[in-house]
Amino acid sequence: MTRIVLNGREVEADPKRPLIDACRAHGQHVPTYCYHPGLTPVGSCRICQVEVVQGEMPARVVVACRTPVVEGMVVDTEAPKAHETRRECLEFLLKNHPLDCPICDKAGECDLQDFSFAEGQGEGRTHEPRRELAKRKSLGDVIVLDQERCILCSRCVRFFEDVTKKPQLAVAERGAQSIISTFADRPLEGNYQGNIADLCPVGALTLKKFRFQARVWNLFKRASTCAECSRGCSTTVEVLRDGEVKRFRPRYNERVNKWWMCDVGRFAYDGANVPDRLAGAVVRGHSGLEHTDVADALDSVRDVLLANRARALVVSPFVTVEEGEALLALAKKIEVEPVFVSPKPNGLEDDLLHTGDPCPNRRGLEQLGFRAKSAEEVLALLGECECAVLVGERVAALIGDGLRELPAAVRLIVLDCTALDVPAVSVCLGLATYVERAGHWVNVDGLRGPLGAARRAPDGVRDTRALLADIERRLSAAEVEA
Repeated sequence: MTRIVLNGREVEADPKRPLIDACRAHGQHVPTYCYHPGLTPVGSCRICQVEVVQGEMPARVVVACRTPVVEGMVVDTEAPKAHETRRECLEFLLKNHPLDCPICDKAGECDLQDFSFAEGQGEGRTHEPRRELAKRKSLGDVIVLDQERCILCSRCVRFFEDVTKKPQLAVAERGAQSIISTFADRPLEGNYQGNIADLCPVGALTLKKFRFQARVWNLFKRASTCAECSRGCSTTVEVLRDGEVKRFRPRYNERVNKWWMCDVGRFAYDGANVPDRLAGAVVRGHSGLEHTDVADALDSVRDVLLANRARALVVSPFVTVEEGEALLALAKKIEVEPVFVSPKPNGLEDDLLHTGDPCPNRRGLEQLGFRAKSAEEVLALLGECECAVLVGERVAALIGDGLRELPAAVRLIVLDCTALDVPAVSVCLGLATYVERAGHWVNVDGLRGPLGAARRAPDGVRDTRALLADIERRLSAAEVEA
């Protein structure tokens, strides 16, 4: 480590990282546009300027993102000259950037807004018209580009060069005519396009699916884990006024996904905003599935389990480690070997993040002792049983339409987010989705990822572990009475 003096305090800094990282590591804020710790620094925006003194040289203002750390250097991030230079750079950037914050989709999380306010740069001195550039230019099926908002930070260009290793964007034209453009005006491709909307410090690059869907200050945010593959990327779930999930965004995790996530996980709204939720319970009646009280449904579950000895317990790979432990206790109680349904790889595996395995807690369940079975193997197992308990989010969908072919003599007890109306189903109990409950998944590398409850489950939906505990208590009470 290298020792420097930062704002009057001697600190240690990593000589392999630029000066701006040392400033941030020790709580000293320096504004940036073009710099990102996951990309190659270029120093194009010039907004991260700080005052530096080295040896006997006079103080000078330098860009912190391109300045290496040197032993004994004295750094002042709040020097008047540094602030003056930043304001000059801001004035230059605002020369062509439109003042349309009230209608910009980036309002509320725009770095240009924040730094303009912090540096007191509220007006320009020029009267020339702004550049007329393209608005709402489609860059494919994910991204919209508003060229007039672009400040040419080149983060998006460097993302495809440095991270995906497949360049697709470039700074085209020259000088004052420079713009961001795709090669030969071709649409963007790949499973990681959405990351450039996160990287864009202004409102130039926006997501088609999120554009004008919500104001960011109305979104409730909760740390969570992506459900779409066994990588378990760290994410943030963003919910609009305790209702619909509007956004999934990557959350920095050095050991898993760093700053990125794939588009499959980013746009997995359907798995979170489940229609036709089962709030409470239904049981098989004379006219089909009929709504009933949860306590009565649990009594029916007890009766079915006691009346049939050839049993099975099949769970979803979406159950948490904590729910898996509760399921092991139930499996022991009803004397069965617990298994989880393991769908086929989805063909999306790549060299960056996506594993192609749609089981977010495969490793966690295997560590607990659950055996993986394909959908076909699960259906064969169910066909040999008198009754079976299916537990977990998407468990019925993962097993597939073969459940409809099971004879009515097989008694199914289903704990899922939606009701399953097939002849074999006797009882259905509603569960919370992964954005409505807390717990942990274990990813492909053995790292635990947390789930956070970003919204409340519908009224009538009880905690999975509480339901399992109630089933066990009813079975134990019946044994005592017998």
